[in-house]
Amino acid sequence: MGKLTKATGIAFLLIAYPFISAYLVRQGFSSLELVIFSVLTLWRGLKLDLLALRIGSILLAALLLTGAYFSNSYFVWLIPSFVYLWLTALFGHTLGAPPSLCERLVRLQYPEFVPGIAEYLREVTWAWTLFFAVNVVICALLPALAGQRAWAFYTGVLVYVLMGFLAVGEWFYRHRRFPDLDIPPAMETIKYMARHGHKAFKGIWL
Repeated sequence: MGKLTKATGIAFLLIAYPFISAYLVRQGFSSLELVIFSVLTLWRGLKLDLLALRIGSILLAALLLTGAYFSNSYFVWLIPSFVYLWLTALFGHTLGAPPSLCERLVRLQYPEFVPGIAEYLREVTWAWTLFFAVNVVICALLPALAGQRAWAFYTGVLVYVLMGFLAVGEWFYRHRRFPDLDIPPAMETIKYMARHGHKAFKGIWL
């Protein structure tokens, strides 16, 4: 129950972040927000095993602090892009160092696969990698091209709707591609992943 509550809390913060950010920027607290994110980035990054990732975390924290020093609110709008860049690298890394991340997640529930599932999950991982990569660009350009409100709506609402469409579309496609496959109800899978999904990330970078 505790892990499910934690996952729910994190999901709420991710959804609420764009609107909180827009409010803080209007109130003149963009520098404070950047300092907080830089400290969190540095604290989490220094725990990573790979030297390159630790260096990357230090550089990202320094970049955020630079934005805070110059009171540049645009750096606040870039934080979702940094998150999607990290997700792109994470999913993409497992494509070159299998098993793919989607395969790791599914194997938590089903250690044994029927033929063709591992290859299919690699394709799904590719789809999510491309989705996150596209969002790196969109989230970075929206504040400059369409304004803060459009950025907040996209990063706080629309992107999650698109994620939902992608997840639901994959679920229906999976039934069509593997009609004889025993697929559990979606809510059962969501609850299981909320409790145990973190285990799939062990041995990647963490």
